[in-house]
Amino acid sequence: MVKNEPLSEKEMMEIAPSIFTTESCDKVSQKYSFIPTIQVIKDLKDKGWLAYDVLQANSKYAGGLYGKHMLRFRNPDIGKIDETVPEIVLTNSHDGRNSFKLHAGLLRLVCANGLVIADETFEQIKIKHQWYTMEDVNKVTQSMTRKIPQLASNIQKFKTTILDDKMKKQFARQAIKTRWTLGNDFIETENILRPMRGADEGNDLWKVYNVVQEKLIRGGLVYNLATGRQQTARALTNIDKRIDVNKKLWALAEEYGN
Repeated sequence: MVKNEPLSEKEMMEIAPSIFTTESCDKVSQKYSFIPTIQVIKDLKDKGWLAYDVLQANSKYAGGLYGKHMLRFRNPDIGKIDETVPEIVLTNSHDGRNSFKLHAGLLRLVCANGLVIADETFEQIKIKHQWYTMEDVNKVTQSMTRKIPQLASNIQKFKTTILDDKMKKQFARQAIKTRWTLGNDFIETENILRPMRGADEGNDLWKVYNVVQEKLIRGGLVYNLATGRQQTARALTNIDKRIDVNKKLWALAEEYGN
C-alpha cells in the first residue's frame, strides 16, 4: 500500500496488525526481549521518518499477530534524487525468528515502485530486540543521510551507461536468475525488457534496470511452459525474497555501471 501521505496507525493496523502486537509469540525462548515495531515507528517519526508503505506476510501464529512485516519510511525534509525518493526499509516479526533489519531504499515516483539498495552500497543494519535503543535509530537515519550523495552518483552512472541490444539481453538473463536461481528458459528476454510505459523506453542502464525490476517484483510476465501451457509469474509477496531479489538486481546494475 503506497500513499502520497504518511500512513495513519489505523491504516497500518488494517494491513499489518503484527506491528501493534504487545507481546511475543509463546514459541520464543525466555531470553527473547520483546520490542513492538510500533515503538521503532514512533522513534523513526521523532527523527522525521514517516511510514508510507506497509506489507505483512502470512503467519500461522495467532491469525497473523506475530507475522513478518515490512515498512517503508520517507523523510519529507530530504529531497528527491531525480524522480526517486530515499527511503528506509524496515522488516521485523514477533515470532522470535527475526531481528529488526533496516535497509536503504528508493521509491521511483513514475511507477510508485520501491527499490532496495544492495548491501555493498548500503550495509543493512540488524538490531536485536534485547539490545534496541534510540541510538540504533540515530545510527540508521544518520547513515542514510550520509549515503544520499553516493546513491545520487550511482543513479547518474546508471543514466549515462548505454547498453546495446546484446548487453540488454545479457542483463535480462542475469536478472532472471535473481528470482529463479537456475534461470527460467521459458521467459523471453524481449518480454522482460519490454517497457510498461513510454517513459521507460530507452537504452540507458537506469531505464533497463527499472523495467526489469518492475517485471520481476510485480510479476505479470507471461510465458509458455514446455508443455505449451501458458504461465504468468506472480508478484513477489514473500518479504525476504522481495528484498533479496531487489538487492541482487541493484548489485547487478552496479556491475554494469562501473
